[in-house]
Amino acid sequence: MSMVRCENIGAGLRASECLATVKDMHGRKHSIRVERDFLSEIDGHQYLPVGIVHMDPKTKKVLVEFSHEPETGINRIWVDPQQLDSPVETYA
Repeated sequence: MSMVRCENIGAGLRASECLATVKDMHGRKHSIRVERDFLSEIDGHQYLPVGIVHMDPKTKKVLVEFSHEPETGINRIWVDPQQLDSPVETYA
């Protein structure tokens, strides 16, 4: 599983949860409510685990899938590969 960098971390409904916001390739923000310990910190940035669905060989954009439905109702979004914690391998 890969991780995508969060743009913002907001307060959740309980102290143990937060609202993680991720930006898609068009700049739209998608917020997902998760437990705080679900996130990982790397070099001062918070990262949310996501599944890699596809990498477009032409644009190099990556389609990622959230663990559950975010508040926007969109389970998958396209992101720039620089938003991920590690490079995505392409498959032939």
